[in-house]
Order: sequence, then structure tokens, then C-alpha cells
Amino acid sequence: MSDITTVEDEYEYPGWLVFNGFFKTTVHGDDGMSPQKIVDAFDEYTEGTPNEPDEGFKQIDTPEKLQMMTELSEKTEKFARGLYALEYVDEDWVETWGYDENANEQMYFHPNHDKIRIYWDYVNGVMMFKGQKRLLEQKQTDLLGALSGDMKMDSVSFDFDFFLWILYKQYAGEPLSSDLRVRKIKRASTVADVEGSSDNMGVGQVKDSQNVLRSVLLIAPILSGKQIDGIQGDFILDEHQVTALIEFGGKVHVKVSDNPLSTLSDLRRMGVSLRFLSELINLFDDWEHLDPEDRYPPPSFFDAMADNAEEEGWPPRFDAEDVKARYERKRQGVMDESTKSVPAEDVS
Repeated sequence: MSDITTVEDEYEYPGWLVFNGFFKTTVHGDDGMSPQKIVDAFDEYTEGTPNEPDEGFKQIDTPEKLQMMTELSEKTEKFARGLYALEYVDEDWVETWGYDENANEQMYFHPNHDKIRIYWDYVNGVMMFKGQKRLLEQKQTDLLGALSGDMKMDSVSFDFDFFLWILYKQYAGEPLSSDLRVRKIKRASTVADVEGSSDNMGVGQVKDSQNVLRSVLLIAPILSGKQIDGIQGDFILDEHQVTALIEFGGKVHVKVSDNPLSTLSDLRRMGVSLRFLSELINLFDDWEHLDPEDRYPPPSFFDAMADNAEEEGWPPRFDAEDVKARYERKRQGVMDESTKSVPAEDVS
């Protein structure tokens, strides 16, 4: 067994872990194909040369190393046993001029390879991509073509109303799932200029709030017809607290410092973060399949938001009846096409 210190030294994740792509996976057929056999079928990466660059996948041993760690819950250790980790490498060699030991000018080639980390929770059917968004967009077609031979891959794109549902769950004091609950939502933002909203109020953005459910900067846009396009908060997964920023579409930042998760080593944080993301993706999938009555907040939620705003000194400006009526229609299964919007381009 490898030395624990050596294992830990190979991982360093300061600040935020940023994931830019999520997929639900379903293995084709019912022939009992093992996940390892599926992974082995991916184009294998072998180190190339400037004249013959290579691209492909190599399996990395993050799951095995996670299973060596202590301080993780039993459920997280079980999660690691069903996890597969890969690195996609597309070689690029950069020419530079330099001097050899005899002071002769010489051309050198330095590696400048594109790399994307891929984590596959086979048990729960979730695949997570960690890499620069622009690179993922450039490589997405090739990646999906290479990965989807033996399985179906459905892209995950978070919905505006999913964020509203999370806020409602915090308001109601209810867990998100059997393993995940909200401790506190601290930041939220809303989309401006949504067609069908009752005025031209701009983006509402709340930062570092102790209770966004009492923040006029969030309540006013919601009651005026705007929609939430991102939330940041503290979530409880077993005994671990995870701080995450979840954005409309499919981008999640998981913070691994300045919160209780920072007491864990970097490798342990990665393990907890990956399990949190898998839980989040499956939570969203479950939410999409809820009955409409359970998927959208009841009228009483919007009444409470209006009451909170008044208590905070905000004079009634918007009639909550409009937004209540819209969501009551959704709860009855009548979808509203006027509230769709497109997120701004993000090149991080």
C-alpha cells in the first residue's frame, strides 16, 4: 500500500473546484457489461512526440487513493468504490529556441497539452467534467463521440425553477434528499429582461446574506417575474458541509477552503465534492420527474416572501398575485413558455 503522505502530495486543490459539464449515463443493452470493460474500450492515450502527437484517455487512480483515506463517511467510501476517473489528453507541442550545453542555438519542443478530467459515478449514472469551459466546448463533440460508444449520455442543464425549489425547501425546512440538505443559501442572482416579467427591473443580486429569503434584493425581482439563475450556499452531506455555487445551465463551483470542508486534506475534499456533485445531479434528475404539484412552490411561499419584504421595510410595489398565478398554472401542469431565457456566455 502506498504511503499516505505520498498519496496526498499528488493532489492540491486550493480555492474552488470548477466543473463545467455534467451528464446522466445509461449503459446500452442489458448484457451485464462491466464499467471497467467500458472504460477499457476508450481510446487509450500513450505519450507521443512532436512529430506524432497522440490523444486519448488514461485512467487515473483517484478512486483507489480515496479508498485508502480515513475521515470520510461510510457512504463516501462506498461512492469511491463505484467511481472511475479518467484524464483526456490532446497533445500540443510548442516550438521554442534555446541553447544547449555548448551554447549552440537549438530548437526545443515543450508540451502544452490540453487536459480534461472526467469522473464517472457508474453506480448512479453520473459523469462529471473538470476543465476549462472553452476547451470543453471545443472538444465536446469528440469527447462525447469517444465516450458514448457503449452508453447513452444526456447533458444536464440546471433549470431556473430548480433553484426556486431549493429556496422553497430551505423556507419549508425540508431536506433536499435523504442525504443532502440546505444549511444556508448566502448568494443568489436573477436574470434581467425576462419576457413576460411585469417591469424592467434589472438583475437582482444578493451577496453574503445571512438569509436570502429576507433579502429585498432577491424578493423584489422574484415577485416582479424575474428568475433565479444561480445560487451559492452551504449544503450538508452526511457530516460534511460543502459550499457550492450552482449556475443556470451546467456549471458548479465547489469551494474547498474557508468552510468546514477545509479541515480535510485536498484529496479528501475532492472525494466529498465529487459525491456532492453526483447527489446534486441525481437530485435535479429526480426534481425533473416530480409531479408538477411538488416541483413548484405553492402560493403561500410567495405570500411569505412578500411579507418578509414588507417586514424589511420594502413598500409593496409588485402584486404577488401575478407570480402566484403563473406558478399555480405550472403546479397544474400548464407550462409557461414566456419565462425562458439564455445565460450569458462564460469563457472561464
